[in-house]
Amino acid sequence: MTTTLQKQFLDLACRLSPENVSCDGELSRTEVDRRYKQLNAEWAKLEKEAGRKVDEDEVWKWFRK
Repeated sequence: MTTTLQKQFLDLACRLSPENVSCDGELSRTEVDRRYKQLNAEWAKLEKEAGRKVDEDEVWKWFRK
């Protein structure tokens, strides 16, 4: 997998954290659900580019090295 894809996965993993999805609880449940759905669609698109499923734990391991 390319470094570019890995960086895109890391960006999405950060954006998928509950604090970021909900803007620290400032957003309505409807807006949180919409954002979560959009981010998961972006994740699925990246998985297609990568040609395989990618687990969020795997993403964090890439960048702990």
